[in-house]
Amino acid sequence: MKTWKQRKNVFWAAVLFAFLAIFIFNIFTPYMTDDLSYKATVLKADTFIDLIKQEYEQYMTWTGRSIGHIILRCFLSGSKAVFNVANSIVFVLLTLLMYWNIEHKKKYDVAVYILINFLLWLFAVMFCQTVLWETGACNYLWGSTIIMLHITLYRWCIKKTEQGNETKALLWSIILFLTGILAGWCNENTSGGGILFVVLLLGEHIFLWKNRKAKKSKMWMLTGLAGQIIGFLFMIAAPGNRIRAQFMEEEHSGIFAIVSRFQKITLAIKENFLILLVFVLVAIVIIYLTEGSWKEFFKKHFMFNAWIFIFLATCYALILTAEPMPRVYFGAGVFLITAAVQGYVDINDGELGLRVLKYCILSILALVMFFTYMDSGANMIRIYREYHEREVYLEKMAAAGQEDVTVPMLRPGFETKYSDGYQSDLTDDPEYWINDAYEKLYGIDKITGVPRENWTAY
Repeated sequence: MKTWKQRKNVFWAAVLFAFLAIFIFNIFTPYMTDDLSYKATVLKADTFIDLIKQEYEQYMTWTGRSIGHIILRCFLSGSKAVFNVANSIVFVLLTLLMYWNIEHKKKYDVAVYILINFLLWLFAVMFCQTVLWETGACNYLWGSTIIMLHITLYRWCIKKTEQGNETKALLWSIILFLTGILAGWCNENTSGGGILFVVLLLGEHIFLWKNRKAKKSKMWMLTGLAGQIIGFLFMIAAPGNRIRAQFMEEEHSGIFAIVSRFQKITLAIKENFLILLVFVLVAIVIIYLTEGSWKEFFKKHFMFNAWIFIFLATCYALILTAEPMPRVYFGAGVFLITAAVQGYVDINDGELGLRVLKYCILSILALVMFFTYMDSGANMIRIYREYHEREVYLEKMAAAGQEDVTVPMLRPGFETKYSDGYQSDLTDDPEYWINDAYEKLYGIDKITGVPRENWTAY
């Protein structure tokens, strides 16, 4: 009992540490690119209804990802400090949702929770844009968390049913319908993956669950899936999607376009997920050799295989679009990391060699994470300092009524994968779209960037 209580305390200490780690990086991530242009628009709104009207206009003219953008508009209408706290909580919630979806683990399994955090920090797709950048986080981190929340609740209800415990049918029908709408309305490929996952869960329950009495269909099983489909249809039916598609150019057409897209997706999977895929492949080999047959492998490790399948489906669903942004693979990465951790847990550590392997993996990742965090954290602070100095200066110039302002660009040498600062920096062209975003936010006609070594005004 004492050991169990100690493990519980250590687990929640790890959760707190995870919050503090991401909170520090949120603090040192300034507004960038789309944050600036959206904030300039949001500041014109007087009420929440005005924000809804702005989002409706975007739905009609640019994109159907309304849930993420409504969240973004709400945060941009207030203090960045509020977003820093909320975004850190959502990141931790995502780690917990991934943890709760891992089967066969111990209660308060600290090693599993820490592994999830390490893999997210080290291998999540474009962490700087999908987790820390405010616009990207509201679309990808928050979207993936909403989808994982719906999946988790749906799985929990199915488990309760299979264990013979009745759930309040009407209450959960409403809850899962609403969370389903939100989950289906987040992101085209990731929301589609969420729908497919719920279909797999439902199929497993109906066709593979042995207890016939527990197989009885429940209203919430249908409303949960229906909500996802409705939200998804609202998202893809946005008139703005068709308008935005007109700006996408493609080298090939017809069957050659499909082949080209397939090749690009495959190369993107290699670029973003090769190490994780090696991790998963090793787990597959070890588990298969332990079980002795593919029949036992698929029978006993359904969820491990399901997460891998959903990952692949979420990636290759992008074949339907001409030129996806690299960050759209974030949700697929969440599914693959969950698969990798499930594989890690499913490896039977009864043998000393396998137990040593698992502890070595965790120890190596801990070492890499320590040095990565320390080095990147220092660069994050340096980048934030220069952004902050520039923002203070622009506010001063705007208050003074200056119409033509010159500011310094970032000095080189502080690059880190956890900051998009250099890709989002001002340029020497005042008509460049990032310069234009700054000009609209601060009400200055012309803002020009110059190399930092040529700047002496501070």
